Amino acid sequence: MVVSDLFAPLKARYSADQVSFLRAVLDGDEPFLSPALVAAAAEEVVLYEGEREVEELRSLRSAIFIRAWARLTAEAGERPRAEGRADLSREDVTLMSRAIPYTHFFAVDDSVLTHRLFEGGSSDVMTRAGFLMADAATVLPYDPVRDHVLVIEQFRFGPYARGDLRPWMLEPIAGRIDTGEGPEITARREAEEEAGVVIGALHKVAEYYPSSGAVTEYVTSYIGIADLPESLAKSGGGLDLEHEDIASYVISFERLMEMCDAGQLDVGPLYMSALWLARHRERLRAEAKI
Repeated sequence: MVVSDLFAPLKARYSADQVSFLRAVLDGDEPFLSPALVAAAAEEVVLYEGEREVEELRSLRSAIFIRAWARLTAEAGERPRAEGRADLSREDVTLMSRAIPYTHFFAVDDSVLTHRLFEGGSSDVMTRAGFLMADAATVLPYDPVRDHVLVIEQFRFGPYARGDLRPWMLEPIAGRIDTGEGPEITARREAEEEAGVVIGALHKVAEYYPSSGAVTEYVTSYIGIADLPESLAKSGGGLDLEHEDIASYVISFERLMEMCDAGQLDVGPLYMSALWLARHRERLRAEAKI
């Protein structure tokens, strides 16, 4: 069914003034726009009514839609789940109020809620804050013929804000999942943008929340089969418009394991990808007929 007016379905939930506000902020001609995406974005934007001007919010449309896309992906997805766990869901949470006191590239969710307890009954009323982010994908390129991997290094504001004396992090290639993308597309795009690497087969390591206590980011990590001669190592990679200054290093699998054992890999997704590769390396080499 084709909906000519993407905002018409919102009339059943919001007042006429609210729909006008949402239309002024979100309307556009991007091919990824759909009634479902607009409705997901409206859940955030309606909280800004009377607090922020339309012109300011128009400049934030891209970030708002990326967060809405992550929300839709979460609602549509179903993570693998082990048997024997408690059968609790969103239906067991009662949201009493929600505000977004800060929004820019990221946003902060300030909510008051209760939730069901494992032994029955409800929790006390609690206030929780969450850092609203896009979903992300990481890829560690691996050359099974040369037994090489490629890792990158770049400045990261998070460690800098924490006070880290060396806020340049060694990482797998990574990037946020843009509106309309899936994680595999993101992994391939980021590999070319950040390191000039063309990825062949992708092997999923895991999908997970890296810091679920307060951060919404959901990461899908891959090992990506690639041709990795040592000449691929370089500095100055990345996109200027994203203020990226990226160095890439081609190292042996043995060196990667030495760094893993020495605690030198800096970030969780790189440790996870390195350990997955250690478990599956012989299979990947056998598939490459090594």
